[in-house]
Amino acid sequence: MKKNKIITYLILIIIIILIIFSFTKIFNKKEKNNNTEESTSSTTTTTTTKTTNSTTTTKTTTTTTKSATTSTSKTTTTTKKIDPTNLTGTSSKGYTIEYKEGAYYVGGYLIANKTYLLTKDWEPKNTYKKITPSMDGFCRECIDKEAYKAWSEMRSDASALGLNLWIQSGYRGYYYQQDLYNGYVKRKGKEAADKSSARPGASEHQTGLAFDLNTITNSFKDTKEGKWINNNCYLYGYIIRYPEGKTNETGYIYEPWHIRYVGKELAKKLYNDGAWLTMEDYFGITSKYTN
Repeated sequence: MKKNKIITYLILIIIIILIIFSFTKIFNKKEKNNNTEESTSSTTTTTTTKTTNSTTTTKTTTTTTKSATTSTSKTTTTTKKIDPTNLTGTSSKGYTIEYKEGAYYVGGYLIANKTYLLTKDWEPKNTYKKITPSMDGFCRECIDKEAYKAWSEMRSDASALGLNLWIQSGYRGYYYQQDLYNGYVKRKGKEAADKSSARPGASEHQTGLAFDLNTITNSFKDTKEGKWINNNCYLYGYIIRYPEGKTNETGYIYEPWHIRYVGKELAKKLYNDGAWLTMEDYFGITSKYTN
């Protein structure tokens, strides 16, 4: 009887061991599966993140490259418009020097002298009388409309005082001026010609803002008309462009007959109570040929 009891206990112990072993195996398998799922989830998340970052980086690179290309294109275009003689910038007296469509502007005023030349094809656009090829580059009334209006008022007021004013030489084109200058060189030589006649591109007559009055000789300054012009033209926006004793500044001899329209504000400053200033002195620029 005792022996049977022992056998029964042994069988119970074996059964309990088998049951424990089975539960342990099942539990380990489940835990392993859980770990595998977590690992897979982590790997998927990492892969997704890398893909997203890669996409973002690609887009950023593309945008930057496109922007750089556009910037380079704009810079190239601007370079083509820069003054070919490198005269733009700031004058010695702080005025801005700009280059627009073949002409120079200092402080907003068109300048044509020995330093700042007009191109061959430059001509005034808003003139009282339209410039045509049949004129062969010469026209007395092809003057800027604003300047011509001021001239008409000045001539009318002078006439009321018994004075007679007329335009001797108005607009002169580049090639007309070239022929005129070459004629002076043949008669006087280059050095003398450069003091009394502008080379093509350096003449204010090409601007449509300047013209010669009456008699083109120094005797004009002693006439009633010459004296009146010297003392009153500034009231209409005109200046004596090449004053007496200022050849070292303008590059030209005294021309009492040559007037230039600049508007009343600047004209009054340059009149300087009768002691005429030159545009070169006022703006701080030069008037010298390079050769």
